[in-house]
Amino acid sequence: MRTVPIHRSLNRTNTFMGGDREVVMCSALLAFVTVFFGQSIETTIIGIGFWIITLAAARRINKADPLMRKVYLSNMKFLQGYFPAHTHIMHKDSNSTYRQNFKSGFTRSGYGYK
Repeated sequence: MRTVPIHRSLNRTNTFMGGDREVVMCSALLAFVTVFFGQSIETTIIGIGFWIITLAAARRINKADPLMRKVYLSNMKFLQGYFPAHTHIMHKDSNSTYRQNFKSGFTRSGYGYK
């Protein structure tokens, strides 16, 4: 049986300084902009502190799962609200009309009806 070696360097995720590359570089850019445009001791401390905290968090997240950022962004794309169970909007109730059922069905589902 023929085996094909899979090299580790081909399967590694892109990291920079131990964290996700995009997260670390964006936080470094924000910290640099804060320090550069603030030009005071306070903004320098805030910028460097922000970058150190963000770098530590990015490293910790990368250690848990290197693809966590991609999974989180994918999850945010497919988020939808909770739709509680209720009767069908076409249900005929003796106390209401079809239009009232239609309106209440959409407002309870989160879509809203005008």
